[in-house]
Amino acid sequence: MGRLFLIALFVGVIVAIVVILGSIWNSTMDQGRRALQPVFGPTKDGVMAPTALQKVAYVAVSYTHLRAHET
Repeated sequence: MGRLFLIALFVGVIVAIVVILGSIWNSTMDQGRRALQPVFGPTKDGVMAPTALQKVAYVAVSYTHLRAHET
């Protein structure tokens, strides 16, 4: 009887952990999708123009990549 209770408790804890991690995953993915949406809606061809931060990050990665090939 005690062993059955421990198994049920263990399964309950595992299920709770999976539910919590799934909730965190879904909220993180939703935030990422919202962050990638354009401020004023999609452009006419459906492609979002990069923001200033995305442009800076892209240039920094490209510059680092090119510098690595110079050495």
